[in-house]
Amino acid sequence: MLFAQDIAFYCDAPEEDALICDKESTPHRLAANVNASTYARWSMQLPESGLALRDREILALDVRVEGALTPNLYFVEKDGRRIMQRLPTATRSSAVDVATVYFPLSEIRDEENIPLNPGALREVQIVFEWADMEGVLEIEAVRFQTSWEEVIDAPPRAEEIIAPAGFVVEPVAADILSVTQFQVVTQDVLLVSQQNGRIWWYRDRDGDGFYESRQLYASGFDEVVGLLYDPIDGAVWVGGRGNLWRTLDKNGNGIADQIELRVEGMAWGRHQNNGLIWNPVADPFTGEPPYTWIYFGLGSTGDLETGDELNATILRLHRDGHGKEALEVVANGVRNAYGLLWAPVLHDGETHWSLFAGENGPDFNAAPDEVNHIRWGLHYGFPEHFGMIDPQEEGQPYSSPVLEVTAHASANSLAYVTNPAWPEEYRTLYISLFGSVFSAEPVKPAVDRIILTPIDAPDGLTFRGETKPFLDNLSRPLPIATDHNGDLLVGDYGSGVIYRVRYAK
Repeated sequence: MLFAQDIAFYCDAPEEDALICDKESTPHRLAANVNASTYARWSMQLPESGLALRDREILALDVRVEGALTPNLYFVEKDGRRIMQRLPTATRSSAVDVATVYFPLSEIRDEENIPLNPGALREVQIVFEWADMEGVLEIEAVRFQTSWEEVIDAPPRAEEIIAPAGFVVEPVAADILSVTQFQVVTQDVLLVSQQNGRIWWYRDRDGDGFYESRQLYASGFDEVVGLLYDPIDGAVWVGGRGNLWRTLDKNGNGIADQIELRVEGMAWGRHQNNGLIWNPVADPFTGEPPYTWIYFGLGSTGDLETGDELNATILRLHRDGHGKEALEVVANGVRNAYGLLWAPVLHDGETHWSLFAGENGPDFNAAPDEVNHIRWGLHYGFPEHFGMIDPQEEGQPYSSPVLEVTAHASANSLAYVTNPAWPEEYRTLYISLFGSVFSAEPVKPAVDRIILTPIDAPDGLTFRGETKPFLDNLSRPLPIATDHNGDLLVGDYGSGVIYRVRYAK
């Protein structure tokens, strides 16, 4: 708690009774009655010498709200620069229990995206301004802390999600709006990213299969669409907006304390560098041991424009690689591969580790989305060709997808189920369809299964696919994966819930 002798608190309001402030007691009680022509302010002043804060610190406010209050929170540096943040819990219509509001200092940026200088922070203000407001805000505690850990409420039930007979869909983690990626680390730990740049550990502490607590691992990235755990050294790789970082928790407290920018400045615009995966076995292309190469997609910079030589490709980086010059192009002509997957596909009694990619087709024409079987050195058509190739022209110069997906369905992440508890016809490839964003004709969000048929094409052994509906009535399914039991996990970007799908019949 930060109520101490060297911390000064004051209230300021230009009109009498606009803010009645009981700042001498704990909690501080702010009774606000303001209108759109005035303001009132509560302020906490830090000592002139500062508090030696770093960007890993988190401001936590324990507050209770009554009435219709929508104040803003400002961080004020010693040179007078003020950076505004919303105070999200101060919008309730009735008295509620104490809620903790967290502000990671690494996320605080001004309108020009210039970050806060934590060492220069001298004041934190709560300001009731330019809106009609009336109510009471009680500030029970203010503190700066290095860790954000909290218990998560039980996720909502999933009765509305439609699955085939015999399958059970159950929510296992919640409160992850705009979830972009996740990875199963151990039986009881999930690593999860949000588009807003936050990365979390979700933990199942009681072994019941549901994740009831979380801890913030890192934050402050402009956007996270690539996430990868390293089982060899515990590092977490993070990708987005043309950059790739390697992060590490050196002291084992669950918080990233080393962040290294490995690849910087990949061209991005309409799309960026997305999902990250390791080679899971001896690399099927070049033979190196597992966890040697990181594979990912780098999308095109425009709807029908590739960008530079690395855009609209599948790339890989050696685990020790640095810089764009260390990137290797695996395949070309893939407009925007959000999710990649190495899958152990059975063919003639043998396992063929095959690299698949979901591809988003153009937004402003009727070209299909695709699922591609990525093979070394092939070109999959973008921006000249979309969809299937005449069999006699396969690989000259373009190669066909596994299947065409409905235009604007937003084909994204992939998972491959081998769980022997599932019926044989369901042990196959799955894809998440985010649903239309730009299309005039709506395309429903869904998760489909893909029945694969091996074929000998002129450009090598590959597959053709047939889709079957699997999950319906999701909000915006995006990341999918299998857990340690071999069941399917589905992250819903729209609802912020992760679901487990298991066969129970």
